[in-house]
Amino acid sequence: MNICSYGGGTNSTALLIECVKRDIPVDLILFADTGGEKPHTYKYVEMFSKWLVAQGYPQIITVQAPNKLLEQDCLDRGQLPSLAYGFKSCSQRWKLAPQDKYMNNWKPAKLEWQEGRKITKFVGFDADEAHRIKDYDDKKYNVRYPLVDWDMGRDECIESIKDAGLCVPGKSACYFCPSSKPSEIRQLAQVYPELAERALAMEANAELTSVKGLGRSFSWADLLTNPELFTDDYGTTPELICGCYDG
Repeated sequence: MNICSYGGGTNSTALLIECVKRDIPVDLILFADTGGEKPHTYKYVEMFSKWLVAQGYPQIITVQAPNKLLEQDCLDRGQLPSLAYGFKSCSQRWKLAPQDKYMNNWKPAKLEWQEGRKITKFVGFDADEAHRIKDYDDKKYNVRYPLVDWDMGRDECIESIKDAGLCVPGKSACYFCPSSKPSEIRQLAQVYPELAERALAMEANAELTSVKGLGRSFSWADLLTNPELFTDDYGTTPELICGCYDG
């Protein structure tokens, strides 16, 4: 049994397209929604799910953390997403945990495990980021990285999507993600001004001590007030790739 975690970005889209091309069966596709994705990602997930069904593959199932979503949790706690403080627990709580919960209650998976069989989980790291690979195999799962096995980097993933007659998805990330580059923050304010305002409200609501704001070494409010002072290489804080990053 093969399952795939779909992130809504270039890598996992190309992975599933290649599964279709190579006639590799996929039994379940899960998209973990933090509640903070940009509108173009939600639209792409809906479109791509229909495309997969038309190819005879399962639809994409959306899962979420219970009770509240990431934005509301940050507002309630007066904090920013964990990445702003140098941690990556966002993806664990809001991405991985909802998928694990779904799997633990999914009857086909429970039957596989009762019979002593493992499930193969496809993860969409591409060949250009093989350094992200870790041994996540356990008693339930064999974790595989097909794009790395197929030697498909970023360019090959884009080509695969275009060859299938589909548009390449925009970057998949929370609109308030602390790993956003200054150019991406400015673009957010231009394309989705209402979302930029919500991100600024989160930043203003947070009790800031160890960081200056959502940008860690700078506040988004300062950036959007004085955009000419900030470039993508601004500051000295090392870049942190969000655990949700999907090419």
